[in-house]
Amino acid sequence: MNEKLLHFIWKFRLFDQVNLTTTEGEPIEIVSQGMHNTHAGADFQQGKIKIGKTLWAGNIELHINSADWFAHKHETDKAYNNVILHVVYQQKGSTAIRQNGEAIPTLELKKRITAELLSRYEELDKRKDWIPCARFIKNADEFVVQSFLSRLLIERLESKVEQVNILLAASENDWENVMFQMIARYMGASINKDAFQMLAKSLPVKIWAKHQHDTLQTEAFVFGQAGFLDGEYLDDYPNQLRKEYNYLKRLHQLQPMEKHVWKFLRLRPANFPTIRLAQLAALMSKEVKLFSQIIEAKNVQSIHRFFEVEVSEYWKLHYNFDKPSRKSDRHLGDGMSKILLINVVAPVLFAYGKYKCNEEFCDRAFQLLESCKPEGNSIIEGWKKLDMKPANAFESQSLLQLKTEYCDKFRCLECAIGHSILS
Repeated sequence: MNEKLLHFIWKFRLFDQVNLTTTEGEPIEIVSQGMHNTHAGADFQQGKIKIGKTLWAGNIELHINSADWFAHKHETDKAYNNVILHVVYQQKGSTAIRQNGEAIPTLELKKRITAELLSRYEELDKRKDWIPCARFIKNADEFVVQSFLSRLLIERLESKVEQVNILLAASENDWENVMFQMIARYMGASINKDAFQMLAKSLPVKIWAKHQHDTLQTEAFVFGQAGFLDGEYLDDYPNQLRKEYNYLKRLHQLQPMEKHVWKFLRLRPANFPTIRLAQLAALMSKEVKLFSQIIEAKNVQSIHRFFEVEVSEYWKLHYNFDKPSRKSDRHLGDGMSKILLINVVAPVLFAYGKYKCNEEFCDRAFQLLESCKPEGNSIIEGWKKLDMKPANAFESQSLLQLKTEYCDKFRCLECAIGHSILS
């Protein structure tokens, strides 16, 4: 037994409530167990307890042993003068008192908590499986699971709203720049994400817009700012880009990045930063103001089409400057397109809906995730082994949130599925 579990048991009344009495033998009726307080002060506030014939309203404090009241010096703290009931796992030590010496009624729960509940909690707490409840989750109530997964998706999107809001504040509420920076970051994947975002910050959308329909200038912007055009090349194309970039650099007073920030090691050629940069240039050549276009899109299918782009001819024949390869389209593949839709477009739509207090955009974020296939990664594979098979990105995002924010952190008592298993 620990206080976290005791709080859980009290909050959801997971104990025998028949013929409740105080340790002094007075009958108790729990009208309301109160609101769980995770801040300073009593553990549960605004509770209502009927003791004998008197209805009491106030706070409720929980401890493992009654002696903990004095160990925590609550008897000298005026913040605890409004405690109407002291709930303990076991009566061990003196009865709790207020500052004025008045005794506080005590309720002992030790003999009212089932051995099965404690056994299941002990199994969860052993933490030896992929998730704590791996052996129980198949028996969890299906309605509870699905309802909680829906709630987790909103929780995951809201956490991403915070990231969007940080970028929004830094860009003076420029949604186009926010969208561009997030797209660039996710195109960099885990290994080059910071470098891509640094690049995006150095190239505001308003500069892109002036040159968007000129492929040479667009690629000159991208590769020049990324630091790849510092020096001579054998091929004509990179030298043309370098010449064009030097002009644009003076025109817009640009400061290029250092080339060494880009990482190629252990990447497949299709994921080289040079190819991703070429794809980013192709995407921005097609439409600089992506945010406006996505907001105005009539349906999910049209949003998908925004990411159907191919690289320029040079990059169909190269993975790097001066290094020819077998010809390939090297378009922005379905995998990367899905990553951008799930991790950028849906969160930005959701954030914009919150910003504008317009549920329509939030609903479109949900529809977009429902239209995307689920991610394929080690976490999703782990869920599949437990027969939790997501049908779309809506469900896979929920499962990712469940694993990373609840299972990995052993927040079983805060999880509706954990609650269902323990109940």
